[in-house]
Amino acid sequence: MQLTNENEAYAALLYHHLYGFAHRLREIPPERWEWQIEPAAPSARILAEHAWQWLVCDRQHINEPDALKHPDVPEPPADQQAMCDRLMEEAETWKEMILKLTPEQLDEPRRQFNHTGGELNVRWFLFHMIQNSIYKHGQFATIYFALGLDGTEPYTAPFPNPIYAQLRQMAQA
Repeated sequence: MQLTNENEAYAALLYHHLYGFAHRLREIPPERWEWQIEPAAPSARILAEHAWQWLVCDRQHINEPDALKHPDVPEPPADQQAMCDRLMEEAETWKEMILKLTPEQLDEPRRQFNHTGGELNVRWFLFHMIQNSIYKHGQFATIYFALGLDGTEPYTAPFPNPIYAQLRQMAQA
């Protein structure tokens, strides 16, 4: 996929993280939806709900600058698959919204929850959602690994130097 402008880059980055996140969330056994590695660690459900609620909230900030006019974010569905469906619906909504934004709209001023501490813009809310989605997806990876859904062998990090060595060996052959 060749990206031709910043909107396409934002949309692709956000959509692909949300798609991967929702896809992997669907693989969690239902009896592990609420499971926490430690009491201080979030469950898959909490991560999904947190990501979804901020997607809805930040979309409201983009579409309506006055936070007093925003409705409360709806309660997330309790059902695991329904929650994954909602995440994917938001991913599609965001993708469409981002691709329609003009450069002028990206620069429009916004204030998160009407705070007066500094002016943001629409582009900031896109960055916030991309960062939040990547962070939630990353947190979820720990749960995914702990449940053995990404293999059962001990984890070996794919460091770059062995790959370079293999590349050099192949080039010499």
